[in-house]
Amino acid sequence: MIGRAELALMRPGSILLNTSRGGIVDEQALADALRDPARPPAAAVDTFAHERAAFASPLSGLPNALLTPHVAGMTRTAMAEAALRCADHVAALLAGRPDGVPVVA
Repeated sequence: MIGRAELALMRPGSILLNTSRGGIVDEQALADALRDPARPPAAAVDTFAHERAAFASPLSGLPNALLTPHVAGMTRTAMAEAALRCADHVAALLAGRPDGVPVVA
């Protein structure tokens, strides 16, 4: 969705943030743009096209690229909510109330 053409439309001084899905931003096009002084001076990326493979992104090593390992949604609040939901689902299953509990058969 965001490649060379879209990056070229960004104003000088813009900062690109990607916390959505890997592949949404063309990583090579972004790396090239970050090397160009007329393009965005920085990017923060939390998702990559190949997360499960050995990490090899063209953004790696660029001083104006902040790369995180897909952890943007892992706040204390989000993790506490996930733990409570999990406990509620286990309790519902043990009590014989599977409605609304995601179960893989």
